[in-house]
Amino acid sequence: MNSGFEQGDLPWKAAKISRPKDNDLSKQWCVVYGIWSFDKNTIIRKRIILKGDTVEARLEDAKSVMQELKPLLDGKHFVGRKPKDFKPQVIAKLKVDVEPVISPSLPIHQAVDIYIRFTAKAHSTNTLKSYRTAVMALLEYLERTDRPNLRLGEFSDIDAREFLTELITIKGLSNRTRNNTKGFVCTFFNYFIDLDRTRKLKKLGNPFEDISKLPQVQNKHQSYSTIQQKEYRELCEQTDQHYLLTFCRWMYYTLMRPHEELRRLRVRDVRTKIIYVTGNSAKTNEGEYVDIPLPLELLIQEQKIRDYPGHYYVFSAGGQPGPTMVGNKYFYRRHIKVLEKMNLVGSGHDMYSWKHTGAIALWNATKDIDLIRQQARHSDIKQTIEYLRDLGIRLADDDKIHRFPTF
Repeated sequence: MNSGFEQGDLPWKAAKISRPKDNDLSKQWCVVYGIWSFDKNTIIRKRIILKGDTVEARLEDAKSVMQELKPLLDGKHFVGRKPKDFKPQVIAKLKVDVEPVISPSLPIHQAVDIYIRFTAKAHSTNTLKSYRTAVMALLEYLERTDRPNLRLGEFSDIDAREFLTELITIKGLSNRTRNNTKGFVCTFFNYFIDLDRTRKLKKLGNPFEDISKLPQVQNKHQSYSTIQQKEYRELCEQTDQHYLLTFCRWMYYTLMRPHEELRRLRVRDVRTKIIYVTGNSAKTNEGEYVDIPLPLELLIQEQKIRDYPGHYYVFSAGGQPGPTMVGNKYFYRRHIKVLEKMNLVGSGHDMYSWKHTGAIALWNATKDIDLIRQQARHSDIKQTIEYLRDLGIRLADDDKIHRFPTF
C-alpha cells in the first residue's frame, strides 16, 4: 500500500490542508506534514494551526504556510539527532507503507496513531476527542518516565496504576476524569488485544482491566424553577438578548444539546412536524428525530426559518439563519452575563439546564415517559427513568402513598 511518502534521502510527507468538511470556522484548521525523526526512527506528523476569521483568510494563510514549508520538505531535513553512520539507502527501504504488525512488540506511540485513525472514522467527533485526550495523556506519561518507545506488551498493571495515580497527583485531574480516562485507555488496549493474531497480548491481559474506579461526586443536573425561568426571560428582554432567549427556547422544546446539536442545526433539517438531528451531531453518531411542539412551531414561523436556503445554519451570528454557524462561545458568553445578574454563577445552572428544564416540564404536563424517551432520543425506557430520577423527578403517583392502610 502506498504511504504517500515522498522521495529523497529521508522519507517525508507533503504539506496539505486539514479542515472540517463543512468549513466550520469554530473548529481548528491546520496544515499538516510529515518529517523524519531520527529519535523515533519514523516519520512524525507535524501541524501548523491556521488563522483567519473567514474561509478565504484561512486558505490564504494556508497558502503562505505551505510556501514557507516548501524548502524544508525535500528529503534532507529532519528532527532529532542524526547518527554518525547514517546511510540514506537504509532509510529508503522504509518508504513502502506497511501497516505495523499488531503484536506485543508494537510501540505504544505507533499504536496510538493507528487507534486515532480508526476512531476518527468509526466514532463521532465528541467520542474521538475523548479517546484522543486519553491516549495522548498516556503518551505524556511515557515521555515523563523516559520510556517513549515502550511496547504494548511491556506496559504492566503497575504502569497502569502509576499512570492513573499521576493523573491526579501530577496532572491535578478529578476522580471522575481519572475514571473516564481509565475507561478510554482500557478500550484502547482491548482494541489491540482483539487484533493480535499471535494471541500473546490476550495472554498478557489488559493492564487496566482489574483497576477499580475511584469514588466520585455525582453532580445532579440543575434545572430552572418557574420563578428562575421568568427572571431569565425578563432579563433577556431587558438587556436585548432576544436571540439568546430564542436559542434557549429551542433547547427547552427539543431537548437538544446546545453545542454539538442545536448550534449545528441547518434549515433543511427543520421539517414539517419533526426536526432531523444528523449523525454528525447526534451523541449516538446516528441520525435521529425530535418532534416539533406547537409553541416551537409558532416560534419557527415567527423566525421564518423555512424561508432560508436549506444549507444555512438556523443560528448564525447575524441573528438569523446564515451560511456560518455561531461560534462555540457565542451564546455561552451572553448566558453567563444573565446568570451573573441572577446570582446563579457556580450554582450548577448552565446552558444544558434548559434541556433538563424542558424534560421536567414535559413530564409534569404529560406523565408520558415514552414521549420523553422519544424527544430525548434515549435508547430505552431504563435510560429515561434514570435521567428523570437524576433530575429529581418522582415517577410514582404522589397520591398513592396516602392510600397506606391505617395501623
